[in-house]
Amino acid sequence: MMRILLLFLGFLSAILIIGQLVMGLMILNGNTSMVKGHQHSGFLTVAVTLFYIAWSLIAVASSPRRDGV
Repeated sequence: MMRILLLFLGFLSAILIIGQLVMGLMILNGNTSMVKGHQHSGFLTVAVTLFYIAWSLIAVASSPRRDGV
């Protein structure tokens, strides 16, 4: 169950990062009406990505160790 949630959170992070890239390019091309949306979705992207990184590190640290590795 935890792996599925981590995968979902990872995909969500990737989609949000790609969305940030697309909105940034649109703003650079003159669509200035998206500035506030870009800012708010940027905050969401940072929050989701940091949560994903922290949860992934906890999952890796709590996984059982294999002998000989």
